[in-house]
Amino acid sequence: MNMPTDTEFPQFKTEESRLYKDDVINKYNAVHNRPNEITAVEKTDSGVILTFSVSAQRAVLSYTHETRIYLLKQCPCETERLYLHVELWSDTVFKLLFSDEKYPENPFDGLPREARMLIAEPQKVDFEVLTDDDSITVKTKKIEIRIDRQTAKISAFDNRGAEYYSQRKNNFRTPDTCDLALGTLGRERKVFEALELENNEIIYGLGERFDGLIRNGRTVDFYNKDAVGTTSRRAYVNIPFYISTKGYGLFLNSGADTSWDIATEDCSSLQFSVADNQMEYFVIWGDTPKDIIKSYCTLTGFAPLPPLWSFGLWMSRNSYTSWETVFDIAEKLREYDIPCDVIHLDTAWFKTDWDCDLKFSEERFPNPAQNIEKLRKMGFRISLWQYNFIPPNADNSHFLEAVRNGYLAKNEKGEPYQLPEECKGSWTKDVIIDFSNPDARKWYGDKIYSLIKTGAAAIKTDFGEGIPEDAVYHSIDGRHFHNLYSLVYNHTVFNATKEASGESIVWARSGTAGSQRYPVHWGGDSQCSFEALAATLRGALSMGMSGIPFFSHDIGGFLGMPDDELYVRWAQLGMFSSHARCHGAGDTTHREPWAFSEEACDIFRYYDKLRYSLMPYIYEQAKKCTETGLPMMRALYLEYPDDRNVYHIDDEYMFGDSILVAPVLMPLAKSKIRKIYLPKGVWTDFFTKEKTESQGIWIEKSVDLKTMPLYVKYGSEIKLRDIP
Repeated sequence: MNMPTDTEFPQFKTEESRLYKDDVINKYNAVHNRPNEITAVEKTDSGVILTFSVSAQRAVLSYTHETRIYLLKQCPCETERLYLHVELWSDTVFKLLFSDEKYPENPFDGLPREARMLIAEPQKVDFEVLTDDDSITVKTKKIEIRIDRQTAKISAFDNRGAEYYSQRKNNFRTPDTCDLALGTLGRERKVFEALELENNEIIYGLGERFDGLIRNGRTVDFYNKDAVGTTSRRAYVNIPFYISTKGYGLFLNSGADTSWDIATEDCSSLQFSVADNQMEYFVIWGDTPKDIIKSYCTLTGFAPLPPLWSFGLWMSRNSYTSWETVFDIAEKLREYDIPCDVIHLDTAWFKTDWDCDLKFSEERFPNPAQNIEKLRKMGFRISLWQYNFIPPNADNSHFLEAVRNGYLAKNEKGEPYQLPEECKGSWTKDVIIDFSNPDARKWYGDKIYSLIKTGAAAIKTDFGEGIPEDAVYHSIDGRHFHNLYSLVYNHTVFNATKEASGESIVWARSGTAGSQRYPVHWGGDSQCSFEALAATLRGALSMGMSGIPFFSHDIGGFLGMPDDELYVRWAQLGMFSSHARCHGAGDTTHREPWAFSEEACDIFRYYDKLRYSLMPYIYEQAKKCTETGLPMMRALYLEYPDDRNVYHIDDEYMFGDSILVAPVLMPLAKSKIRKIYLPKGVWTDFFTKEKTESQGIWIEKSVDLKTMPLYVKYGSEIKLRDIP
């Protein structure tokens, strides 16, 4: 077989590249083709299909006296009919599918079901359809959906007659609110939707949001990307699912470019849009937010239980560079009496750092099976880094195989996709594995399988969030694949690991709806600062509100070098996360506890041993998470939805059912007092055993470097094991 040479792949590049996400079509330049009158109602086995006549509006620059403003004005329609499917998926869940096609194609048909966001099938539901001159009503035993004949407005009511969901119809002249419509601009399409947002209604979720737990009034950057820190709106994990305090959740089943506007342009509207000619979303009613999360996971999948060893401490840095270094770390962990189960090899286990070919360096990491076995006998498992890119080097056999067999994303000329020369930054010449290609998934999965059989216990699926829309993929177009790519990527690696070892584990950075099926996720590249520490907690709680139960982060922060105090505070939070890993950027910015002061090392050891003593409780709670969809790190709202005092609290949380954690998120130089909210009930200080009976009160707790306040809910049974 003739192998390609370096000269056959000279500087692959496209003539144009979408370097930054921009809105090709928006509410100001689009024609808004809106449902007008209902012209036909067709009952189906699962609901009704409504056919609408169409009216159209466009925003036009106008003046009201001296004020320059956009106002909506009538214009010619650009489609003849609009269709809305109202489909029941259970007694408490209904789906809306809106399009200008009666039966639009599913853009995800090219992917296997287990690699999509939505994996469930609709249940058989008993329902009735009632019609009169004013409305069409679809009823189950628990909910009632009403469609107004005159306005086409849809509302939903629970079994007590309380409205929990309602479309917003814009009868005003400004385009501040964009209600249900197909937006058109030439050949571009975008579907808009708007729901009513009550004055005291709070919205949670939408993935890994570092800027705040509550989404009201915050602009959402809903485009997976390398966040480069954890104090901005950028996110590695965007999940099109939210929970409302009004008693419902909403899951938008789309990988297309999505935007959200929650009380930012109009305080009484929750608006969202997708860059597509169709919009499919599910409305989920529940008595409690826990019920809503469980129903959401019924649609998108529940997390499997990661192996017991994965809940132990992981030790890492970017990067250990040889077996000698790894064994030195292993011996020091035992010497310093630091309980630990996993040592992670980051970017340097290849022949050349970052040159990912999935082969151990023969010079620095020889005899991998034998050395991994030696470490296993010492009580350590090995985790390995890789990513979804390949450096296009002529001596990288991984790259040559991928090119020869067509496993890479392509440009319009059919060449491997690369960013153009003018795009400045790091690793811009790397090519992209096309995980929409079933042959590429098999090829890559076989390589991961081999690594696990060699002895590796887990694979870190780094990156995956920066996939270009303008690349050509095997089974799906780029505009539907950008946010979805990470799901297929993690699915491939997870399945290969599970097949080889029988264990359910990856260490994933990026994700979207359904990513809970492939645990565990960590919070990416956080800065070494107290601000980033607090933001990491917000990201964890927001992920939990989005159906992700297992979450970790880099103890100490990744970018920079923490001082003793920050390292200790991050370790305290890390030991009370679902998974605990120390990691930092650079081989000289150590995260091993003995690299810090003796006091810091002692405190680290104390909380590490406390975590191991709590392992029966942690593992028991983890099992519950796989059955309920609930997160290990739980925003107080999930446990106390009737207590409005907890709605805005994002600096403390429940760790499982029973332990309230109040991490210290600022330096002692700023305050030695931690203010803590205790919901109604009796709470026992974990350390002093002092009891506090609360009707919902704030207390103040004096803290020193060793103290992280923990409280146990009255009546809880916390199982402990002895740790020497």
